[in-house]
Amino acid sequence: MKKLFKIFLYNFLVLFFIYLFPFSTNEVYANTYKIESIEISDEYNTNFNKDNIIDKAFNRAFQILISKITISKDYKLIKNQNLKLIKSFVDSFSVVNEKFENNKYHGIFEITFDKNKILSFLRSKNIFHSRMIEKKVLFIPIFINSEQSNLMLFNENPFYKNWYYEEHNDHQYLLKYILQNEDLDDYKLIQERINFIENYNFKEIISKYELNENFIIFIVFQDKDNFKTFTKFNVNSIKSNFKKEFKIFDVQDQNKIRDLIKFMKIKYDDEWKKINLINTSIKLNIQINIDSNNVSLIEKIEIMLNEIDLIEKYYISYFDSEVSSYSILSNSTPDKLINEFEKYNIKISIDNNIWTLNE
Repeated sequence: MKKLFKIFLYNFLVLFFIYLFPFSTNEVYANTYKIESIEISDEYNTNFNKDNIIDKAFNRAFQILISKITISKDYKLIKNQNLKLIKSFVDSFSVVNEKFENNKYHGIFEITFDKNKILSFLRSKNIFHSRMIEKKVLFIPIFINSEQSNLMLFNENPFYKNWYYEEHNDHQYLLKYILQNEDLDDYKLIQERINFIENYNFKEIISKYELNENFIIFIVFQDKDNFKTFTKFNVNSIKSNFKKEFKIFDVQDQNKIRDLIKFMKIKYDDEWKKINLINTSIKLNIQINIDSNNVSLIEKIEIMLNEIDLIEKYYISYFDSEVSSYSILSNSTPDKLINEFEKYNIKISIDNNIWTLNE
């Protein structure tokens, strides 16, 4: 009788810990999207209403979030949603800073959205989402007047000078650009290769930077009628080249230069998002087993399952004193999911489609 009681008590404690940890970790590692540094300004007069300010922050944050996790063509289709729907996605918000100055209100907000609700909304629209991963890239812009065979780099190059013009709105982009340093040796290297610049690999230049594995070369050729652009895109070992033409305009016109820059930044972000796109039409069902006695590993796995974007949902399907079993639905191929687990230093053994996880 005592032996049975001990077994019962042991199983009860295992059950208690297994369920305790999901609840605790779900609070700390909430399945959310956080959008920071939302700046809202408005006139401070008799019509001033703080609720209207908060509503504007919700709307702005939603647009930034959707722009960061969807391809631009999809973003245009869904960016404008009614406020009631947007509010239903909000998990929490806070006012980071606010001030009243010169009859104007200035506020900075931080807004957190429920990830599951956002992704459910996107699935209802048949739109795939991308993982919201920021990436630093080396950026080398080159401007060539084809008719004069004239090379402009650094501050002579209007694209170099204006590339950071949107710095105050930079949080809406996933790619973070590190501009090439002004270097006379680089200038000479490019000048000597100006006639075959599209075929030049830029190895001598990019090797000087820590970001040499992630770079974008942006070349603009100006002729009589057009700006012909050529891009070498190399990020996370994904390489692609693409061209785009723009009708010629005065390079002293900063607004048009900046419009072109904005177009290219969106294009580059789209390329990066395609690399990280999650195809929700893929449904991978797997079972993972964990040693029930390894409570710290169970806690770690709970955190992982909440953080890995490739996992759509999971639940505990079975447990006893020896094993805790989870059923997982993933929007990925097995190799991609294994790569995600390995980032957390988790070892996986697979037998009869059952994955056993260990540290």
